[in-house]
Amino acid sequence: MGKRLLPTFLLLFAFALRAWQLTAVPPGLTHDEAGHGHDAAHILKGVTLIYFTVGYGREPLFDYFNAGLIAGMGANPFTLRFAAVVWGMIALAATYRVARTAYDRNTALLALGLMAVAFWPLATSRQILRSAMLPAEMAIAVILFLKLTRSKKAIGPPRSAPRVFDNGLVVIGLGLTIAASLYTYIPARALWLMFPLALLAHYALRFTNRQLQITDYRLLITRLSISLILAFLLASPLFLYLYQHPEVEQRIGMLSEPLIALRNGDPLPIVANARETLLAFFLPGHGDHFLAYNTPGKPIFDPITASLAFIGLILLIKWSVISHQWKDPAPRPLMTVHCSLFLFWLAVGLAPSFITGPEALTTRIIGAQPVLYILPALGLSHVISLTRRFGSWNLGIGALFFVSLFISTARDYFFIWGQSPDVRAAYQSTLIAMLKTIDGPAVISTVYPSAPHDPYISELFTKEETRWVDGRLAMIVPVDAQFQLLAPSSAPLDPLFAPFVQPVETIDLRSTDLAPSFTKYRFLGDHIGSPLQRTDFNDAIELIAQQWSADLYRPGDLAEFMSIWRVLDLTRLGPVHPPAFKADLNLFTHILNPDGTIFLQQDRLDAPSWDWQRGDIIIQIHQFAIPADAAPGEYAVEVGLYDRITGDRLTVIDSGATSVVVAPLIIR
Repeated sequence: MGKRLLPTFLLLFAFALRAWQLTAVPPGLTHDEAGHGHDAAHILKGVTLIYFTVGYGREPLFDYFNAGLIAGMGANPFTLRFAAVVWGMIALAATYRVARTAYDRNTALLALGLMAVAFWPLATSRQILRSAMLPAEMAIAVILFLKLTRSKKAIGPPRSAPRVFDNGLVVIGLGLTIAASLYTYIPARALWLMFPLALLAHYALRFTNRQLQITDYRLLITRLSISLILAFLLASPLFLYLYQHPEVEQRIGMLSEPLIALRNGDPLPIVANARETLLAFFLPGHGDHFLAYNTPGKPIFDPITASLAFIGLILLIKWSVISHQWKDPAPRPLMTVHCSLFLFWLAVGLAPSFITGPEALTTRIIGAQPVLYILPALGLSHVISLTRRFGSWNLGIGALFFVSLFISTARDYFFIWGQSPDVRAAYQSTLIAMLKTIDGPAVISTVYPSAPHDPYISELFTKEETRWVDGRLAMIVPVDAQFQLLAPSSAPLDPLFAPFVQPVETIDLRSTDLAPSFTKYRFLGDHIGSPLQRTDFNDAIELIAQQWSADLYRPGDLAEFMSIWRVLDLTRLGPVHPPAFKADLNLFTHILNPDGTIFLQQDRLDAPSWDWQRGDIIIQIHQFAIPADAAPGEYAVEVGLYDRITGDRLTVIDSGATSVVVAPLIIR
């Protein structure tokens, strides 16, 4: 009875570890996580896309799953993190079943125990990322594949209708699971190859040892083919969409340089990336440096687990290859095909990081996570079998190893990584502290005011109306006087905005945080400075004032030009674009030479146009570093707006011009 309860105990222990301080560590949300929350919430509002463009593009299944949870539990960080925990727990249970089916109970328990207390599976089980689904999906797919190869009775000619029906369910289930993985994460597009590769390898090697035949290969290949055809038929709408819209899959282009080099005859980038990926498994300093999801440089395995994984790898190779050469069948008749499958699972699963290197490998190789923990479990099981004569000492040392691994993981994850100032900044802890204090509509200054970033985090922490600027260079003055303004120490207000706001209080946070405080302000009203003859752009927005921060400048100075605008009609700002599906404008200021060519220019808008409301005052500062060799004189200046995507400029109503001349820059 105790042995039967042990898997349940390990799963309950793993769940407790994953659920503890679920919304406190990590201390907030990354922008990628917030994007998942945004898209899931908008699915419930009718935005049912087959591919989402936020975060350089991503497959949709995780967001649809989250939408179902949000419908029942609400749109909040706990709901989204709980979704990751659910998939992490499914991955643990499925990994146990994979190892139990392929090998034995002891190996399965050891794999489950390692995944329950190791840093990497713990971290991925708490990340609101679509990649969190892939370990569970691939482990379930492997379980179904193993069911097809268990015995002649299981896959041979059916003796009765129930057997046909059972096998049919397995075939359909495998196809559905592979299809689900294709709708989850990019590496799944290659991971399915492990199934036909394992069959082909075993078929080729079986001629060296007739004892290792598993069944009728024609029937098995037919059933696997049916599964794969079903999977790709179900996934075809996604691939058709990506074929018709190649521009949406930005991440593929970002990661393709090593493949391009290989195609051009230079394998060195991939060789270097493969070497660094292998070192990332055991050598400190070579692990994933992406601090949002790993302690920078922390290897996947600790030294003991890495050694056990190496032993497990040797065993896999021996049982799948060497045993054939020496006519020495593996301990089980079917173990050889299982080992071949696991070797291909490992190779194909690691391939993404072999191409791109160790950066972010904790997400890119996540499809191989189950087999990567079956490896050390095989190694540890083998060591235990060789040292059985030590009896209770053997078990005691094993228990000590698991306890020490748990303590190390808990310390590294909850008390070192989770409390790091850099991690707190990556998870926007200061922004979240600000959001929790607002009690009405607010303008928030931030380094990341654009739609896929801090505004998406806000949706999960407050129901109040929020508007977004980078207060270091821009400001929105809403028509509603009830708005408050909050600015963190990482995005303080430019002194030129002093006439528009008055500080109310400064709230201190952790002194070690990268943004250790924020200040609340109240708006003073519509102080637009010296009036200017209003210039109307497309009846959408008008320039109402402008000024330089000084009357004149010297070579080497930093000049600041402030333009002030009023929003007239949102519908005339221009075409709408994702992800906000509103106008996306940019604002330019050009300083001209006497011959009309551009001397200095800056194009930026730090109060995003998707966030505007009719009547808003929009203020933008453009900064110019005057060259040290600049000739004295008076330089003409022009300003205007254009669509950020198409490049089309807004035109001045009266003249049809695409810019307006404003106060000159004077250099003395």
